[in-house]
Amino acid sequence: MATAEMNYWLDESCARAFWDQNQAIPYQELLRHTAAWLEPGPGESWLDLGCGAGRLTAELWRLASGRLAAITALDCNPANGAAIAALRQRLHPTPRVDQLRHVVGNFSDGLPQFADSTFDGVVSGLAISYAESKDPATGRYTDRAYNRLLAEICRVLRPGGRLVFSVNVPRPGFWRIFWKSLRGVWKMSRPLRALRNGLRMQWYGHWLRRQAALGRFHYLPIEQIGDRLDAAGFVTWRYRLSYAGQAYLIDARKAAVKQAT
Repeated sequence: MATAEMNYWLDESCARAFWDQNQAIPYQELLRHTAAWLEPGPGESWLDLGCGAGRLTAELWRLASGRLAAITALDCNPANGAAIAALRQRLHPTPRVDQLRHVVGNFSDGLPQFADSTFDGVVSGLAISYAESKDPATGRYTDRAYNRLLAEICRVLRPGGRLVFSVNVPRPGFWRIFWKSLRGVWKMSRPLRALRNGLRMQWYGHWLRRQAALGRFHYLPIEQIGDRLDAAGFVTWRYRLSYAGQAYLIDARKAAVKQAT
């Protein structure tokens, strides 16, 4: 039975359940919308935060025609390292090991493994909401880790760098995503596995909603997200709805260095 302290994001079975979501219609919509805002340039370095199986990593590589300096794919689940290694072999041109690396890390602790101004861009798909923290005195969940993560992302971005990320809307309707996905399930390469994993994702979605109600995870209104981006140091941001209307896609920018006068 799940407890308030259980973290299914660390389970290999949870990671594998989400590997099929790239074939679902709502996720394909979100992937298209995210890719349209990425604009990676030659020689840039990017961080894929909460990378999962690396769908956004693959988009970065494709959009830049393999001319990125490096992509760092970070995830808390070690099982996704195998997915990133397999992805490397499918990309064209094939990235060197130093051009695409998987890092295991919990972004609830911030991003201490990265120096200031390391990346030109950060992308994150439906992950940032799960930064979690507890008040040691009261034992209650807080939004400290969430706010700190946004500030940490701004810190590791170079001047003028950009953050493109998606997060679920308040009270997300995961069943709405599932039913919309069913329209194309029989066109998938392994439809029965995809259907089984889709049902498992609904079970995880129920857990996520319960934890969000406790304040552990953060499905916030867009106005609150904007306020937190401002406080973290981003100077501009825009958003749109995607993922069958169940996610905000947000593009935030860090200030560029002022020109000398």
